[in-house]
This record gives sequence, C-alpha cells and structure tokens, in this order.
Amino acid sequence: MKSDILFLHAPSVYDFRKRSIMFGPVSDLVPSTPIFEMYPIGFSILSEYLERFGYKARVINIALWMLKEKRFNPEKFISRLSPPLIFGIDLHWLPHAHGSLELAKILKKYHPHTPILFGGFSSTYFHEELIKYPEVDFVLKGDSTEEPLRMLIESLKKGSKNFSHIPNLDWKDSSGGVHSNPIEYVPDSLEHINLDYSHVMRSVVRYRDLTSYIPFINWWEYPIVAALSCRGCTRNCATCGGSSFTFRNFYGRERIAMRPPELLAGDVIRITNYMRSPIFILGDLRQGGEGYARIFLRSLKEARVANEVALEFFTPPPPEFFKVVSDSLPNWSLEISLETHDEVLRERFGKASFTHDELVISLKAAFKYGCKRADIYFMTGIPGQTKKSVLETVDYCKNLYEELGGDSRLIVFISPMAPFLDPGSRAFENPDRFGYKILCKTLEEHREALLLPSWKYIMNYESETLPRDELVEATYESALGLNKVKSRYGAISASRARIIEKRIVKAREVMKRIDEIMEKDFGEREVALEELRLEMRKHSISTVCDKRELEWKTSYFSRFKVGRILAMLLSKGW
Repeated sequence: MKSDILFLHAPSVYDFRKRSIMFGPVSDLVPSTPIFEMYPIGFSILSEYLERFGYKARVINIALWMLKEKRFNPEKFISRLSPPLIFGIDLHWLPHAHGSLELAKILKKYHPHTPILFGGFSSTYFHEELIKYPEVDFVLKGDSTEEPLRMLIESLKKGSKNFSHIPNLDWKDSSGGVHSNPIEYVPDSLEHINLDYSHVMRSVVRYRDLTSYIPFINWWEYPIVAALSCRGCTRNCATCGGSSFTFRNFYGRERIAMRPPELLAGDVIRITNYMRSPIFILGDLRQGGEGYARIFLRSLKEARVANEVALEFFTPPPPEFFKVVSDSLPNWSLEISLETHDEVLRERFGKASFTHDELVISLKAAFKYGCKRADIYFMTGIPGQTKKSVLETVDYCKNLYEELGGDSRLIVFISPMAPFLDPGSRAFENPDRFGYKILCKTLEEHREALLLPSWKYIMNYESETLPRDELVEATYESALGLNKVKSRYGAISASRARIIEKRIVKAREVMKRIDEIMEKDFGEREVALEELRLEMRKHSISTVCDKRELEWKTSYFSRFKVGRILAMLLSKGW
C-alpha cells in the first residue's frame, strides 16, 4: 500500500553488525539495546494525526529489522520500496547521529527524487548544520510538529516549491538555497494528539509488518507501553536536553504543555482494552499541579484500571499523595531519579532540592500504601562528582535499605551519563560553569565519535572532577557494590547477582584490552579490535545490572490478548 510518508528509524550506528564497538552500559537502564531500536513515540502520534486528515503514514523500524534478522539487507529493502511523497527520519536523541544520516544517504541513492525530512530534538538543535547535508531536504524543528507536517504534505501534494508559510520548517529551494522558518507552532496543550495503540495495531495489519511496530526487540516477552503526560519540563537539570532551559532556548517552548488529565486517563483506559501489561506514565504528573494529578487518578479509579501503572516523580511526594494513588490504583509502582546521594551536588544539578529524610518518609509511605516496587536511579558523571562520591553511593543505598527495613521492593540502579552530554543543556552551553570540557561540538564530530571502539572514547565530554578513566572505573566498581547490596536485601536473587558480577568483571577486562589495543598502530589496531568484536558486543548489554531488573511483573496474558486482537483485525480485513 503506497504511503504519503514513510517514517524510518535507524540504528544508532548504521553498520553496527560489522563494527567493533564496546557500547558498554549506555542502554542498561532502558528497554532497548545499545542499538537504540526503540523508535520515538512521536512516530505513532504523527501517524495517527495525519491519518485523521486522510493521509497514509507507515513506520519502518530499520534498526529492529537489522537487529532481529541477520539476513536482512537494509539497502536491498530500501531499493525495493515504493517511494512515498516524502521520507521521514528521526534524529531525536544524539546517539542516532550516525545511523540516521547513513540511512538518508541510502534513501537518496535509490530514490533521488523523493525528499527526506528530519525531525526531533537533535535535529532541531543542529538544524543549521543538518539542512546542509545533500541528502537532507527538510528539517522540522521543535517538540510539536503535527500540524506543520500536515501542511508540508499538503503542499507537496499540490506540487508547491515554496514552503515559507509552514512554521518550524527548514527547507531548500529549487536552486539549493536554505530557508529557515521560525518556530511558531508550539501548542499550549496536548489535547490535539492521540497516542492510540489501536491505530498502531491497525497499521501492523494494514502493512503486514509486525516487526516495525514493536518498540524494542524483547517487547513481545515484556509488552510495556507508555502514556504521554506532557511536552516540556518544569525542571532544569544541568545535563538534560529536555530541560526547561533547553526547551525555552532551542525549541521555542516557554512553558510546559500538559495533556488534559481526563484525556490522559482516557489514553490509559484504552490501553487496558488491549493489554494487561504495565503502563508507564511519562513525566511527573505533579508538574500540572496537585489538582491535575488528582483528576487523573480519580478518572482511573472510576474505570477500575487493573494494569500496573508506573508513576515517575522528580521529587519524593508527600505521604498523603500516595494515599490518593492507592485509592485509585490497585497495582502501582514508582520511580525517582536521585542523580546522586549528595544533596549539595543534587541541588547544583538543578533538578530538585530535597533531603534524605524527606526521601525516606516518602518511600515508607509509598510501601505502606501498596507500592509494588520503587526504582531509584543514580548517575555517574554529573557536575562536581568525584570517584569517591560515586563509590559512596553504594554505602548510601545500603543504609537506605536498612532504614526501609530491608524492603526488597526497593530497586536501586546506577549508570553513566553516556555516551553524550546533551547539546542544548545548560552544561553543554556553559561547560566551564559546570566543570566540563566538551570534546564534540558539531553534529559531524558526534557522528565520527560514535564509531570509536568503546563508550569511554565515544563520550563527548570530560569532567574536571571525574576524568574519563576514573568515570569508567567508578561506574563498574559502584555497579559491583550495588549488585551485592541488592542481593543482600533480596531485591535480586543470589544466582542473578553472581552472573552480573561476572559480567561486570569481564566488561572491565574488555575495556582494558581495548585501551591496550588503542596504543597500537592503526592497521594492527583494526585487526585486534576485529578479533575482540564478539566479546565487545556480548558485554554491551546487562553489564551494570541485568536488564530484567527493569521489568515489572506481568503475565503472558497480555501478549495473548494483543495477538488475539490482531487476528480479529485481520479477519475483518483492516
């Protein structure tokens, strides 16, 4: 079926199947692999929006196809595509800097007359550089591009060559001249969008392509889904490319846009019609105010939502809030990213200012009111952090377990801020103020860095207080310590802890071997890295923790129900 737009998602590094790269623990705390095969949620939102206006949109997850099928040849696949009106490629987060542009080159090679559009946070930040690549024809800027994309497709259908009326758009005229329209489409609310999983299921059936719509490679075994509460942020984390500073200065957003609470609840309720899997609410509900959160929770209570719902918090909520959550949801969990146990560094980081005692009181209340699990995240590489400070996190977590009575529902994690410090963040724009040295500044420099042999070399920054060698050692050493702490208090089994310990030890050995190889001449280096390639790949997943630790308990009933609905749609000829 011919589409008006084909959205394509690239692997982080296009030819990852041939490259010798130790990606390390960069994806250990997210569901996807280091190839970052999880396509952006925006693809589903844009597709649904366009189809309301009669346009056909299809998603093709090239990254997942390459990861899943060893014999899948992306170039041959692309050469056989029926060209749409336009191709769309995401460059949302910077780890896709290599794969996205390599994919664009291949598309342009086989479909030279079909324009190629880029979008996403990184596309927006680097829009002036990105639009100059010969394979890029358009860049849509900002965090909301539904209506500008509709306008662009409408103009292309009419054969227009002038796009000066479309907000947020960078474009080239017939002579190759570059034009940059201002970011003027910045909706104050998210009432115009729908994250509709029934639309995704219909697309699977319509295009006979289940693989492209699976969010990550193991989703079928663990079908977690998400609901989007907002665009923008009220917080100002120093290293985050999604902070209020970055939105204001680069994406045109002065204030956060919330999904109306009744509509957000409706999104969740619709999900329960198809799946019994966990539902993760993206963004802290309390950014919209206590009243917003209460309306959302009350709506779920009335619908008697049985799925486990995972709530994200930027600061520890007061005990009375958890009583409201408990009254509304029979199954719920929470996650909070502390960044560091050091309250001074945390406040300087810019996300939140709260004390250890406030955290303990909040967690005790959460467990009292039936929280199934509380995931607490720490990070290495934040401003002002030292190796000593990182390692003190282990003792802090041990004491936290003790204060909570050894409750195994507490799950603690630590990972490096890697591979990149986000462009557009306060720290990237003012590195001296935060004690960083920026090693890559342009899009092309980041593309080249992604091809280096380990995550230590790929990193685009170095901290004055935690040099890269120390950051690597501190990350693995603290992960070993937390692994023992979690095993001691029953958060993970002793057998799993032993496996993780062996993987961490082996990963450190591989990293040291890579450092030794990097001292060799280029030709000798390439041969040695190729000999080590399988070991590098093997120890780039589940190193600082087992990825299964991220999973909330669920049953295979959810997977069965999804399959049953797909079969029903097929029988009805969707």
